[in-house]
Amino acid sequence: MKPNLRIQSILAKFDKNLDGIIKEDIPILKKIKKHVISSGGKRIRPFSHYLFCQFLNIKDVSWLDVGSVAELIHAASLLHDDVVDNAPIRRGKPTIGSLFGNKTAILAGDYLLACGISRLNSLGNPELMEIFSQVLKDLSVSELLQMEWEKNPKISLKVYDSIIYGKTASLFGVCTESAAILAGKPKKDKALIRDFGVRLGKLFQKKDDCLDYFVDSSVSGKEFLKDFKNGLYTYPVLVLRENLNLLEKRKLESVFKKEERTAADETYILGLMESKKISEKLHKELSAEKNYLLGFLNQFPGSAERQLFVEQLERLT
Repeated sequence: MKPNLRIQSILAKFDKNLDGIIKEDIPILKKIKKHVISSGGKRIRPFSHYLFCQFLNIKDVSWLDVGSVAELIHAASLLHDDVVDNAPIRRGKPTIGSLFGNKTAILAGDYLLACGISRLNSLGNPELMEIFSQVLKDLSVSELLQMEWEKNPKISLKVYDSIIYGKTASLFGVCTESAAILAGKPKKDKALIRDFGVRLGKLFQKKDDCLDYFVDSSVSGKEFLKDFKNGLYTYPVLVLRENLNLLEKRKLESVFKKEERTAADETYILGLMESKKISEKLHKELSAEKNYLLGFLNQFPGSAERQLFVEQLERLT
């Protein structure tokens, strides 16, 4: 079986399960359910959970529900994010907020979370309930931190790390850790497997931040320099700032303070990134982290699933 066909067959199982988990009591929820499932996305989180379940030789069918709940939490967080960001488009399609209004989007996100937690509770595993509950706390805290700091010139790399931990990495960590829980692994092993997921999530977010400055929109699928135009202090900017002298830092801050950034500002920031070799620095850093993750995967026996994870890791990062 070709890898892509195998991936699609697993993702189809998650989509079918999501259809069963999300109960639609009223017409608007039926529309939202269809929108959430059809919007798809990469399903990276549940797929990571599935692959670790394969590595750990899990026979328990609960893996499908656990992975689906992780995707529901992610989907709900996107609905909420789009409201906070006032985003009209997500993955090339209108957001729930733009289609039905922001109030509906918020309540729909809450409903998805309720459906997910209800299914998780039905599995009767307190440890799973505990780690997924913590994810919900982490998501809320990170959103509040992000709103407080994203346009604040005093934001530090430590604050940024806290934001991406709660916003992205915590859920990745739970996707891998939950596989270890289903496998009945000891505490030390669960911690190591969770750490892999957390590091994968952080790498994924940093790579996503880098697309804004270093990858053309025709390749990335994202609007080039969108974060810069919005005045956001993302990872490449924070690393750049670490490589500037005082006068350069002041000029950078003045550019980000503007209500709108001009074409000249865009030329300025790209020139600064190039002169300070930020792309090369970040590539070296992220490649080292990717190599750690690949090394971690090598502890598991060679299999089609391991090769699939390696290929996805190479493609996504």
